[in-house]
Amino acid sequence: MFATKVARYIPTAVRANATQFLRTKRTTNLAGLEIHPDPLPELVSTYTQTLKVLQALPASAVFRQSSEAVTQQRLDIVRAAMTDVSRQNAHASEAAIDKVVAEIDGGVIEEILDQAHDEFHLATKMIDWKPHEPLQVPAPPGQWKGFSMKEAAGEGEH
Repeated sequence: MFATKVARYIPTAVRANATQFLRTKRTTNLAGLEIHPDPLPELVSTYTQTLKVLQALPASAVFRQSSEAVTQQRLDIVRAAMTDVSRQNAHASEAAIDKVVAEIDGGVIEEILDQAHDEFHLATKMIDWKPHEPLQVPAPPGQWKGFSMKEAAGEGEH
């Protein structure tokens, strides 16, 4: 009897969620990674927050420059895919998500969202870690010496 009630409830719950979240996809086919109900606005929010956090780093910091470039590029892709139609039609919404996934080429949209969250958290940590500042104690001589194939092959200066 309990199983019958559950079996009757599940299709109703799925239909209710489909109209509420405008997603037709039911699984990511990746263990432990659930479908996000509305990923594109979440991506816009996360990318915008990341860009604001990156403003706290000096403009000359390499991490800031590279992260800003990638984040801005991805934000532009997501904003271009989001339209009024995609916000009101489930199939148009999935098409917009598919367009973003194809252009970013970073896995399914939920993986891209995880990457965006990770980039945001890394940016906040970089502010605390201050890798752009000079070392407190100078590095010993030769520590930052680059690798040379000639030296490794024994063809260096004799």
